[in-house]
Amino acid sequence: MEDNNVIDYGSISIPEKWEDIDLKTYQEIEKYYEDKKEESFDVLDVIDILTGKDKEYIKSLPMEFLDMVLDKLSFLTTEPQTPEPSNKITIDGETYTIHFENQLKVGEYIAADSILKSDKHNYAALLAILCRKDGELYDSHFENEVIEDRIKFWEKQPVTKVLNLITFFLQLANLLYLPTLLSSQVDEAISLTRNHIETSHKNGEISKRSMKSAMKKLAKLEKSIKNI
Repeated sequence: MEDNNVIDYGSISIPEKWEDIDLKTYQEIEKYYEDKKEESFDVLDVIDILTGKDKEYIKSLPMEFLDMVLDKLSFLTTEPQTPEPSNKITIDGETYTIHFENQLKVGEYIAADSILKSDKHNYAALLAILCRKDGELYDSHFENEVIEDRIKFWEKQPVTKVLNLITFFLQLANLLYLPTLLSSQVDEAISLTRNHIETSHKNGEISKRSMKSAMKKLAKLEKSIKNI
C-alpha cells in the first residue's frame, strides 16, 4: 500500500571536507563572507552555495535532516591547509605554469587587472589568464577560443589542489601592484606640493622668484623618481 504521507526530498550532495569543495564554490563562499557583516550571516545562504539547492528547498527539509547537513559542514569552521606556494601544477598529464621570471605582456596585465578590479575572488579567471600550458600564448585566439573553457576547467578543480597556485599568485600580485600603488602615491604627493607652492605664491607668502626655484626643484625631483 502506498504511503501518501511520505515526501520525496530528492537527492542532495553535501561536502564533508575541504577536498570536496571545488574552486568555484570556494570563490563564492569567500565572496559571501567578505560581503556580509558577521551579524548578518545566514546559514541558509552557505548551505545554498555548498549544495546548489535554493533556500525554499532547504526550508522544506525536516529539522533532523538539516541538523545532519550542518554536522557534515562542521569542517568549515577550520581553514583549509595552505600548501607551499608554487607556480606550476600538473593535471591529467598537462603542466600549467605561472611564468614569473618574465614581465607580464600588456594583454595579460590588462586582463588580470580587469578581473581584480571587478571581482578579486575570481581566481579561476585569473588562473585561466596567467597559468597556461607550456608554449601557450595569451593572444586573440586564446581570448576567443580557449579562455571560457579554461575558466570552467579551473572552477571544477578541488580548491585544495590549486591553493598553492593561488597563494603564489597573491604573492606575485603584491610584487606587481605595490610599485604601481607607490607610484600613484608619489604622484599625488608631488601634485599636492605643486599646488601648495602655487597657493603660497598667490597668498604672497613666497616671491615669484622663490616659486620658480621651488617648481624647478620639484620638476627635477619628479624626473629623478620617474627614472627609478
